Amino acid sequence: MPNVGVVVRNLGAAPKDVVQKAEAACQQVYRAAGIRVTWINSVEDVTWEGPDIVVRAVILPKAPPSRAPGAFGTALRDRQELLLYQDRIVQFGKIVDLPAHLMLSVALVHEIGHLLLDSDDHTPSGIMRGEWDQDDLNVIRRGQAHFTSDQIRRIKANIEQRGATRAR
Repeated sequence: MPNVGVVVRNLGAAPKDVVQKAEAACQQVYRAAGIRVTWINSVEDVTWEGPDIVVRAVILPKAPPSRAPGAFGTALRDRQELLLYQDRIVQFGKIVDLPAHLMLSVALVHEIGHLLLDSDDHTPSGIMRGEWDQDDLNVIRRGQAHFTSDQIRRIKANIEQRGATRAR
């Protein structure tokens, strides 16, 4: 099973329990896709059996003014880093009545997905959709967000390719 390490820096001061619940929910989506996610929140989380690839996730307190008003995060593919905007995630969660950990989780899944797919593209439906409608929110609420089979195939191929490149 491919293993993706995610180094998390919580600069937004999101409550630790919210981050942990978000990580667990994110992990479930990736596990259903046959991909293991290993959270690296401290030096104690680093082991010799390290992940195939490592990406960085930074939770920022506020979105930069340059970001689109509806954006919850940004994937910086060239840096293998994603930025999440705590203010927008929390605010949208309150508007649609979704717990903060679910909103953070879905933002994590989506932005990590951009890095692993090596694409900024959005899809017409599902977890990689650019804007969510009520049906999407209900899927998220039930914990049924997922990647398509094509996305899973592409993610696994990209992880394998990057892991092989790293091993050289």
